Amino acid sequence: MTTIDPGSRPLTLLRRTIVTLIIVAFGLAAIGGIIVLLGAELGDTALRVLGTTATVGAFSIAVLCCAALLSRPLRAVGVVGSIIAVLGAGLAVWQIWYDGEYGAAWENLMKVTWTAIAATVALSLASLLLLLADRRRSAVRVGLAVTLVLMAVVLGMIVWLIWAADTVDDQIFPRVLGVSSILAALGAVVVPVLSLLMPDVRRAGLSRATVDRIEAEAQRRGVTPDELVVGLLPAADGVLAAPPAQHGS
Repeated sequence: MTTIDPGSRPLTLLRRTIVTLIIVAFGLAAIGGIIVLLGAELGDTALRVLGTTATVGAFSIAVLCCAALLSRPLRAVGVVGSIIAVLGAGLAVWQIWYDGEYGAAWENLMKVTWTAIAATVALSLASLLLLLADRRRSAVRVGLAVTLVLMAVVLGMIVWLIWAADTVDDQIFPRVLGVSSILAALGAVVVPVLSLLMPDVRRAGLSRATVDRIEAEAQRRGVTPDELVVGLLPAADGVLAAPPAQHGS
């Protein structure tokens, strides 16, 4: 039985588009890097090409992590993370190839870029962890919430360090940042492990054979599997429920 309803088709299309663009961009960057490595000396231009390849690859992985959340209720986090990752990649690549003056504007742009990098790392990891948001075990839910809070604290402190390093206390601040980072990393490892060791107790679903029969019958009748099942199930008053109106593709 299909698990994607008509309302999720735009999200599916968006996810496929993102994956296609990532593959194309990373493929072109990889080809450029291979040509450079197999070609002439590793001069300034060659190093920039390799830097571009590494940057596009790293941010592509981040976008894929964020895109994994697009089919979930908390998809807004994935969308924001994907946008920030793309913007961060663009800024990083532009700076790799920049040959202009390095003044105050450049310093501010560097701060924006590092902020985007920090936010990309945090949001991509948060997107992966939020795939566990529907788990019912209290230990997993509490651990997930604590880990996300710690990640937000670490991100906020890093952004503060980027933009206001002069105001940072050199004694307490680094200790708090270090402890928070360690605990956040610990939670990022422990929470998925707990979800594996403490799986949710769910009612048994339909067998694969039953699902195949329902899909085959729905195809024979020219309706969706959902419409077939709804039409066959009795309503609350004992009358057969009418199948929902078919949506145009």
